[in-house]
Amino acid sequence: MALNIPNSLDEFTADWVTRAFAAKEENYAPVIEVNSERIAVGEGFLGELARLHLSYGEGPSGPPTAIAKIPTTDGLLKPLGVMLGVYERESLFYEQVAPRLEIKKPDIYYNGRDGEHENYALLMEDVGRYRSGDHLKGATLEEAQAAMETAAQIHARWWDSEDLAALGWVPPLDSPINMGLQNLYEQSWATVMDRYGDLYPDWLPAKLEEFIPEISRWLISWAERSRTLTHNDFRLDNLLFDDTKDPLPEVIVIDFQLVGRGDGSGDISPFLGCNLDTELRRSQETALLQGYFDAMQAEESGYPVFEELVDQIDTAHLFWLVNWGNTAVTADHPNQRAEDLFTAILQRSIATVVDRDSVKYIGSLGN
Repeated sequence: MALNIPNSLDEFTADWVTRAFAAKEENYAPVIEVNSERIAVGEGFLGELARLHLSYGEGPSGPPTAIAKIPTTDGLLKPLGVMLGVYERESLFYEQVAPRLEIKKPDIYYNGRDGEHENYALLMEDVGRYRSGDHLKGATLEEAQAAMETAAQIHARWWDSEDLAALGWVPPLDSPINMGLQNLYEQSWATVMDRYGDLYPDWLPAKLEEFIPEISRWLISWAERSRTLTHNDFRLDNLLFDDTKDPLPEVIVIDFQLVGRGDGSGDISPFLGCNLDTELRRSQETALLQGYFDAMQAEESGYPVFEELVDQIDTAHLFWLVNWGNTAVTADHPNQRAEDLFTAILQRSIATVVDRDSVKYIGSLGN
């Protein structure tokens, strides 16, 4: 009998989890009790998560905890998630991509998908035993080096891959969803300036106002370089670290709702631009980029010339600064950490655009 796809976190019952493990051919004793603990409340506004504490009957026990993930039950927000395809993408990622990607990510015990009725659910390995990254605090040098290595593993595996080209559900840069971004940014710009304008140097807003009308042409022009799989939310809050590994911690990547096709800059640029303390970025960004470039070259993938990679990353910083401003004024701010995080992201991204003189590319994009 097929498992029903849970529509709420309460539907991950002991009987349901037992049958989910059995369907995966795990030889565990029956689950006799589930204690559900809501987690990440207010952090993933398009989804709901719970840590399930599992008790077993007589026989071999399975994992003591697991993570349940479903779309938001907010009737106003769920249609947005469906329209953006985030639930479908993450489900298909774990089904079709994850088995072929040799990075550390949560094991999946159950992956339910019914696109016709907009029902999705995941039962996943609980990776909470690993140390969480902290986007607000910023990466250490070792964390940044490990993250860049991990990004190179993802990008090199799928660079110019015929397998990736066959995955029609992985959107390129000029997908209809992305082509609507320019309009969103234009609409939110006045609000960005009203709330956060004091963070920008006096001369920068006028430059960004020149750039925003170019964004669609930028996306079209760079769509030809949609050559690899990109995570597109590659930031410290979606990374965990296994400190038992040496010399660098091993990175565990979570949250694959925004995967797409690109040239890798959609992961590298925002990571360097706002996941590092500004002084650390200034002193280490060239070395970090060189490490990423070398790792890609070792797999005969990526940009053939280092300077070409640098130019693309510097150009992408413009896009990500505008994007973060839009996100800061449209996303939920459930607590003080969220507000502090968006402020830090903007401050770091602004400093990156200024330091890298990214505004010099305005007017040349999309030609």
